[in-house]
Amino acid sequence: MEDSHDNQGHTPAGPPAVSMRRPGAFTLIELLVVIAILSLLVSILLPSLARAKTLARITQAHAELRAITLAIEMYRHENDWQIPPTRFSCSSRTAYELPVELLGYLPEGRRNDLDVVEMPDPFTEGECYKYRAVGPAILNESIILPDAANLWVPDGLPGAQLETGRYCNDPQTSPVRYAVYSLGPDPQASKFDIPGRLPLPSKYWLTDAGDTGVIVHYEDDQGRIHLSP
Repeated sequence: MEDSHDNQGHTPAGPPAVSMRRPGAFTLIELLVVIAILSLLVSILLPSLARAKTLARITQAHAELRAITLAIEMYRHENDWQIPPTRFSCSSRTAYELPVELLGYLPEGRRNDLDVVEMPDPFTEGECYKYRAVGPAILNESIILPDAANLWVPDGLPGAQLETGRYCNDPQTSPVRYAVYSLGPDPQASKFDIPGRLPLPSKYWLTDAGDTGVIVHYEDDQGRIHLSP
């Protein structure tokens, strides 16, 4: 009879076990763990990315509003120290659009088919930056109304603002000459309890990347430019 033991008295081992798992493959549990980790990372990073995007838009708005104030200053130097009038319209054009008089002082490509300055508000699709000045107004691009344009100026501006204030329409006595502003993330925000008082009361300003409110640059009666946060 043939001996089943080797010369050392050991029983020979059977054939090696064959693994059914392919090299480099993941098990179902491993895949679920990876998916869970990725979902957690996304939930952590998304708010940070959204905040960074909003901060970038705030920076863009401040830069472009500054460019508008510089254009107004250049216009004033060439036009007997007068600033452009405020515009209203009963047509499809929006109120408080940027003055067409600034087209020669802003970067090229700012004019649209209606001969309007086209500087889109980075927060609001279809809206452009706004301009309000104290004094004359132009209605429907044809009717000049003296002292028809006004601004609500809070008492204490630009320092410690108060809830009280007044509408000013006389350039000779108003503490503020004009304001340019972005409507911010939500033009219909509930904080705008009296929209006609935009944009100077600080309670309407955008103060944080997660907030709603306007971003404004305005000039006081001494020629100083002030900015919202």
